[in-house]
Amino acid sequence: MCAAFHNTEKRKLPLVRGPVIRREYGNVISKITLSVWIAEEGLVRVAYFPGAVAEDEPSYAVSPEYVAPGAEIREYDEPGIHVIETRLLRIRVRTEEQKVDFYDIVTDEPLLTDESGFGRESKDWTGDCRVWIRKHLQDTEHFFGLGDKPCALNLRGKYFSMWGADHYDFHEESDPLYKSIPFFLSLREGRAYGLLFDNTCRSYFDFGATDETVLSFGSFGGLMNYYFIYDRRPLDIVAAYTRLTGTPELPPLWALGYHQSKWSYYPDKAVFNLVERFRDLGIPCDAVHLDQHYMRNKEGFTWDLQNFPHPAGMVGTLKEQGIKTVLIVNPGVRINPEHPVWREGMERNYFCRRSEGNLLSEEVWPGLCNFPDFTSPAVRDWWAELYRKDIEEIGVCGLWNDMNEPVVFPDRTFPMDTRHEYDGMPCSHEKAHNIYGQCMAEASREAMKRHAPGRRPFLLSRSGFAGLQRFSATWTGDNRSNWEHLKLANFQCQRLAASGISFAGSDAGGFLGHPTPELFCRWMQMAAFHGLFRNHSSGEFGGQEPWMFGLEAAGYVKAAIEGRYRLLPYIYTQFHRYAETGMPVLRSLALQCFENMDTYWRGAEFFFGDHLYVIPIHEPQEGGRFLYIPEGVWYSYHDDSLMRETGRDVWVKCPLDFLPVYVRGGAVVPRWPVQQYVGEIPRPPLSLDVWWAPSGEVESRLYEDAGDGYGYRHGECAEHEFLFRGGPSSLELSWTCRGDPCAFHESAEVVLHGLSDAVSVAAAMDGIPCGSVRRDGRVWRIPVEGKFDRLSVTWDRENLFSA
Repeated sequence: MCAAFHNTEKRKLPLVRGPVIRREYGNVISKITLSVWIAEEGLVRVAYFPGAVAEDEPSYAVSPEYVAPGAEIREYDEPGIHVIETRLLRIRVRTEEQKVDFYDIVTDEPLLTDESGFGRESKDWTGDCRVWIRKHLQDTEHFFGLGDKPCALNLRGKYFSMWGADHYDFHEESDPLYKSIPFFLSLREGRAYGLLFDNTCRSYFDFGATDETVLSFGSFGGLMNYYFIYDRRPLDIVAAYTRLTGTPELPPLWALGYHQSKWSYYPDKAVFNLVERFRDLGIPCDAVHLDQHYMRNKEGFTWDLQNFPHPAGMVGTLKEQGIKTVLIVNPGVRINPEHPVWREGMERNYFCRRSEGNLLSEEVWPGLCNFPDFTSPAVRDWWAELYRKDIEEIGVCGLWNDMNEPVVFPDRTFPMDTRHEYDGMPCSHEKAHNIYGQCMAEASREAMKRHAPGRRPFLLSRSGFAGLQRFSATWTGDNRSNWEHLKLANFQCQRLAASGISFAGSDAGGFLGHPTPELFCRWMQMAAFHGLFRNHSSGEFGGQEPWMFGLEAAGYVKAAIEGRYRLLPYIYTQFHRYAETGMPVLRSLALQCFENMDTYWRGAEFFFGDHLYVIPIHEPQEGGRFLYIPEGVWYSYHDDSLMRETGRDVWVKCPLDFLPVYVRGGAVVPRWPVQQYVGEIPRPPLSLDVWWAPSGEVESRLYEDAGDGYGYRHGECAEHEFLFRGGPSSLELSWTCRGDPCAFHESAEVVLHGLSDAVSVAAAMDGIPCGSVRRDGRVWRIPVEGKFDRLSVTWDRENLFSA
């Protein structure tokens, strides 16, 4: 039996579309209907509906673009059990008890099984309903994910709430925080699964905190509705979850550069001086973010014309210097009859109201405000139109949504009786709170696409729900300039990537307080390997620009930023894969090496894309440390030294100018020369840096396009694939390409790393000897004219670095 799910007039967001196989199991006594949908071989939706009719609600998590491919299944009955099998799963439904158990199809090993199962409790006098489910927690099971929780990566033994909150100056174990991403991964002994609890109400996850034998989750309203995701690797599970909730659009290349921000840069002369200093010092920068002080009285969609008398002229002048302007906009609209935005919102009845019909009025930065109901499609459309002048006429290139959990003064949210349209199914704030910020981000993204249709949007949102990556990048909120928060930023960015959001960063250096030069260096070195690289701080503690901490620190920070810009073709390639397949860019060690349970308790180390391995420094004066090197062939990214011991902890010196970063042997890492901003060199010369490995095959990729716009959707791009084959005294590199291989770089060269000083190298491209191979320090350079199909490199003796 197949069913397809389509939009109706009231439901903007479908649950699942495509050839989904659905089975229902009713219980006369409990008056509950259990529904099980098979969307993919390893993706199953389970929902419990009160009554005999399964009335679905709109899903803010599942992408409207997601179409289930369906699955071939086999069904049969056992005593009291209905069994459904796919290529990956055996699902046993205990029909009378309405329990659902998941097993691996090959081994019949239990993956996730119900303990007491589903529970529901309603309060007749309020109409509220609490739902929960209890699962068996296996002895060796460990948990990861849940978005921006500020704690160690492994969640076993902990309890968490989902209720977006502005937790100013948060600390380790603060909960909840800004985002509510109800998705987690379970890892154990080479097995993994993922689970999305698709319920927007206040919810919780208990990973054995209350009872160490029980995994439970539930909410204080809505349905028990979850997606179980199974595959052979955790990274593939994250990718499947990201496809379900929506892969992001490929960001503009400039947005992957360096962003400078502060609360606040004003007047316009301060912004010009800031950019001039960057350019004079030769420190790359692509974006400046303007906080509230660009506005008149902190009112959205206004400019303070005393401090910024010519906004369009300023933004245009900055563009000429390679700087894109990003504006902050908060949801609160000041009650001001002279402001057309407030008047329009009132006239159209677009502001949130309380249960008895009176307007919701609360204090935020501009003063007493009303708040748009972003869960209404009409309000989102109106909000998007309000940006026309800023984007079309003034020319801003990015939007920054803050305070959208939502939060009002003093440090609380809307009253629970606030009403919301909820895309055609009206509800209270209890249900809409967790998706309010995401709906604002959706409206802001629509503004960028509507008013600058030839450019890819850049949007930054502090709050969000599952699927936030469809609309926006994010950051970890109001952190503090201390070592604890550097460590938490590392954990949070990894956790967000494991929750589908790779375009994430922290306020590098810390928002509150003033970092020491050492702390600032270490934070900027780490942030250069996060998805979003932004330095943002509160100006009341002093400047936090790269040159504010002395000449030595400025040199190290400049080197970190320049290193980011050299790696942009590699980073852009990882983001292209993320946008196409959902594969995360940051990958925690436990997710990459999940067969090794010792990695489940490590949090500092992470993989940055396919081939780079990064270990940030978490402690002051840490001139050296033990760190784990994965099995395989690994080189220092900085000096090409071979890591002779792998699969174990090794001692590494870590002077202040050195962040431990390693590159996989056999990898091809594309790099550019340093630019002061993306586009300074229209077609940057391309360096294909290759690190030798003594054996085996390694695949690498390079993606190129114009860096902005949508020509890539019409074939104006190049997708390169490289295959490395190593030997003790040779290597071979194959190169295939879809598209024009030379359209986006003016020249190319292969740079060989990891060869001994004692060898003498010869090379041939497609069988023709290369006469221009030259040694340059510890590397060998081979110019490439056009493209080769196969590069063969030999040397006269066995490499002394041979493993």
